[in-house]
Amino acid sequence: MSLFIAIYLIALFCYFYTRTSDNIKYRAINKYIMATMYLVLAIITFFKKYEFVSYQTLLIAALILAWLGDIFLVFDFGRGGDFFLAGNICFALYEQIILVKHGYTIKSTYWVFVLAAITTILFYLGCVYKPDTFKLGKMKGPITFYLSSIFTHGLNGLCMAILLPGTPFVMMGIGSFLFMISDMILMIYKFILDPNKWLIRANSLTYFLGLLLIALSTTL
Repeated sequence: MSLFIAIYLIALFCYFYTRTSDNIKYRAINKYIMATMYLVLAIITFFKKYEFVSYQTLLIAALILAWLGDIFLVFDFGRGGDFFLAGNICFALYEQIILVKHGYTIKSTYWVFVLAAITTILFYLGCVYKPDTFKLGKMKGPITFYLSSIFTHGLNGLCMAILLPGTPFVMMGIGSFLFMISDMILMIYKFILDPNKWLIRANSLTYFLGLLLIALSTTL
């Protein structure tokens, strides 16, 4: 496992440079290596520890969809976003199941949905009333809808990290929250601020560390 993590982190360090280079081939290969690593780790763990027909299948489905999002996003932002949207829904459902199994009903974690809704609404209002700052144009509807899914996913993860101390779900929750942060950084990079290499590297760092933590949490 230490060797796996070391290779993954080396690939991530390389990605800081290939992601900001003009060589899309190296960028794609670098990204696909990391994406395949986190997915293969989770799948191997799944078949060792769980039955196929179980709620754990939701987590594997979410990771497969994230992997597909990584594959397509390099060349097609819209199609990649569709896979990530579906993945976020699976992640959020899985996290809610975990919270319920530990005695926390949706009623007791209502703040996750309230905060996700408020953040989504504020973002949409920013797009409507500050179009010079939020440069989404006709994309504001689809992007807002996507962000509602990542806010729900990430805040559910934060909820798990807070409410389930001492369990592997803390690691998964932190990973999910980092996933959310990475998408927020990506939105700022693409639609609000001028392109910045360090900003997109921060996106890569939070995203791939988040997915690594989620995958590693399945092994504990």
